[in-house]
Amino acid sequence: MKRERLSSSEALGWSLVGFGAGIVGGLWAAGRLGRVTRGRLADEVRAVRTPDGASAVALADSVRQALQADPALAPHGLRAVAVTRGTVELTGWVPDRRTRAHAVRVASQVDGLADLINSLLVQGEDNVGAPPELSLEGRSA
Repeated sequence: MKRERLSSSEALGWSLVGFGAGIVGGLWAAGRLGRVTRGRLADEVRAVRTPDGASAVALADSVRQALQADPALAPHGLRAVAVTRGTVELTGWVPDRRTRAHAVRVASQVDGLADLINSLLVQGEDNVGAPPELSLEGRSA
């Protein structure tokens, strides 16, 4: 069996086709995946490792139960909202920063939780209005 050799122009042509296909494939992958960073890859790995049996809603329920089981957190009525598989957002009002940090620690210990979004607000800090000089009331556009 004798192999046929490509001419220089044929080899150059096929090389350009391969190069062009690589560029097109790379641009498609970049558009599909977006900016790939070490943190984003870690998030994807955590999401894949999250058990398929545990839905986002079930995970949020587990976080909510953990918060309700803690005597220091139960009176505050904190909410755990399912965001995506493995991700839960904490919402609600707490009296101080110490309580907010405690709620995050309790929620973080729930099995299957890959990411926790802390949207807890502190009374007396987060509900204070803007200073008068920054208010837009009574001003025309």
